[in-house]
Amino acid sequence: MSHIGVTIIVLLLAMPLPAQETNPVPATNGGGQGGTGVNAPPPPGPAPSENRYDVLSKMITPMAGVLLGGNQTTDRALTLRATVGQVAGRLPAVLQGASFAAKIQYPGYIRLDAPVLGQTVTVCRYGDKVWASPGSKIQFLLGQFKHKPRSQHPGDTPLQLPFTAQQAVLLPALFQLEGSSPVATIGGASCRVISGGLMPEVGKAAKAEDFSAKIWICSDYTPKRIDIRRSDFALSFMIDELSYAPSFPASTWQPPQGATDIYRCDAAHIEELLYVVMNSLQMTPADKPWLNEAAPAGPFAQ
Repeated sequence: MSHIGVTIIVLLLAMPLPAQETNPVPATNGGGQGGTGVNAPPPPGPAPSENRYDVLSKMITPMAGVLLGGNQTTDRALTLRATVGQVAGRLPAVLQGASFAAKIQYPGYIRLDAPVLGQTVTVCRYGDKVWASPGSKIQFLLGQFKHKPRSQHPGDTPLQLPFTAQQAVLLPALFQLEGSSPVATIGGASCRVISGGLMPEVGKAAKAEDFSAKIWICSDYTPKRIDIRRSDFALSFMIDELSYAPSFPASTWQPPQGATDIYRCDAAHIEELLYVVMNSLQMTPADKPWLNEAAPAGPFAQ
């Protein structure tokens, strides 16, 4: 299962599993008892109608500012809240319905809160340091998984990524997108549905020829649903929130006051901590998610 880093940046990769596509929700005129009121949010706009590669590019651009420090936007922080939808293949069914939240800020800050082993587990990088809580559960998970990502300092970027901010603008060109881009409604939002996989030469180089994805993008160019498929697993994410801000308060990156069960390490280990947590969502010790491990096939399979 892809960890949080790949999940976020490869919000551009997303695809399959049958979509629960519905007809657009009729707009209301705000009259009578069903009126929206002056403080209600504006109704969702229409699905993006540009070329599918342009739509994907507009979704990626603000992410580049947070994940890579790109100068296309002044926002340097994002909040992601998502729920695991359908799962298949070697992924255990217990993952379905798990909700997690992440905050990321450039340079060098990321925090993940997720349900693992009966409580909320937190992993947080702040600059060159990392803390995780409860530390005893993190140590337990680290001792079980055998195919964790290699320790590697990510530098200024919150996570180690295989491209630069300048290269990020070219990411849509790495994908072979299907010509059909239907419109579907999710949660009342009209979305453009874009699907495809990596270009053959890119897929071969990344040992990910079997990768395919589908993504539902709404009017503000944020994703509402992401589906990912490989030969041995498939899963979907419902994006409950993806929002941007200039920065977060310093307290975001600190452990709870009075907490004593804290695991600490340096930033070189952030990827492996995120990996073991994201692959253990909603697990209990009896579930043994590490038994479903497969050796990473390439940079897109971690």
